[in-house]
Amino acid sequence: MNPFKTNLYAFIILLSGNAIFAQQAEQSINNQNQLLPSLSQNTIAYSESQKDSSENVAPYNYNMLSLVDSTLVQPNITTYPPATRDYRRLGYNTAMYFGASIVAFGILYAMPESVTNWDKQAMKENGITYKWKQNVKAGPVWDHDDWVLNYVTHPYAGGIYYMTARSSGFNIFESFLYSAFMSTCFWEYGIEAFAEIPSKQDLVVTPVLGSVVGEGFFYAKKSIFKHDKKVLKSKVLGYTCLALIDPFNTLLDGFGYKEKTKAQLNLAPVGFDKGSNKAIWGLNFNMQF
Repeated sequence: MNPFKTNLYAFIILLSGNAIFAQQAEQSINNQNQLLPSLSQNTIAYSESQKDSSENVAPYNYNMLSLVDSTLVQPNITTYPPATRDYRRLGYNTAMYFGASIVAFGILYAMPESVTNWDKQAMKENGITYKWKQNVKAGPVWDHDDWVLNYVTHPYAGGIYYMTARSSGFNIFESFLYSAFMSTCFWEYGIEAFAEIPSKQDLVVTPVLGSVVGEGFFYAKKSIFKHDKKVLKSKVLGYTCLALIDPFNTLLDGFGYKEKTKAQLNLAPVGFDKGSNKAIWGLNFNMQF
């Protein structure tokens, strides 16, 4: 099979998976809500026989209480998406892009000129910096790259840029701006301009379609997290999907950028009200980072 068609089919399957994961999110929320009442209730056992036997002995009679401490312990969880903007995380991700760009540039440089349309001979004769200045002054132009590069790989790259900001706590518009900045300044007029003139299609397609793809990735990641980072009940598939749709944030989390949160909810009696003949209950919530 043509390798381009193979990549296209894989990309379509990935996008289809986003819709499936997003649809599962509501079901996951409902399931969690159904589990919350499983908090075992404290019981107050009332003994009629004890009441009858004590009525003639003391002027006051109290119910016999069987007090059972009930504790709800949540498993280790990672909050997603973050409640606030995490500029430090975004900064780390952006720095990682610069490192990854060196690898990406090397891969593209090694590919045939028929695929990238890079003039390697001119780059060798005049130097990379000279070529960058020429390309920036000449652009942007309508390129003639293969449609898979323009309309599959570039939207995917835009989606990765978008997810970098979205998973750092930024909203849709802010994530779009980050994707536009990275695709324009970092890639088209940055890394790629060392080899070719900036492309008109890529300047539009990468951030626009990329943000649409990225928002699908966002809902897919939410669903994966709500299913304990599993896809089809598999941790391997779960982490593989996370690495594909949000590689840099997944890598940061893998290195322990943020410790997982431990939450504990305690419900226990703290006293007894003689006037109302009722137990006094207290609620204690602990969170450890």
